[in-house]
Amino acid sequence: MDCQGLVARLIMDFVLLTTAVEVAPRWRELAEKLARVNKQQMEQYDAPHRDKNGLVDNESMWKPAYDFLLTWAAQIGDSYRDVIQELHLGLDRMKNPITKRWKHLTGTLILVNSLDTLRSSAFSPVALGDYAI
Repeated sequence: MDCQGLVARLIMDFVLLTTAVEVAPRWRELAEKLARVNKQQMEQYDAPHRDKNGLVDNESMWKPAYDFLLTWAAQIGDSYRDVIQELHLGLDRMKNPITKRWKHLTGTLILVNSLDTLRSSAFSPVALGDYAI
């Protein structure tokens, strides 16, 4: 993995984690929008995070959300752009979408779409001696 791949991976992991935390209480709605997940599948994401009473408390709700997003992202494939774009579209389709007040994801989408341009400019094969000073 080169430097750009590492940066892209870190960005994608950051986006998935922050999205899980941000939508924690509403992750089931997001799961329905992204992957048409049924109730039984949602229960499977909740199961490892249940307490002694069989409940997932509000403070731990990000954990099944993160588990779902990791699984979903792996199914999308290796393209960090596709994952973030699809996530953004899914969030936009939610009732009262968080993307209206949460601009971080839009900025991240712009950043990842600029990575190839940055790479070609920063690591240009042109020799340094070709520039006039």
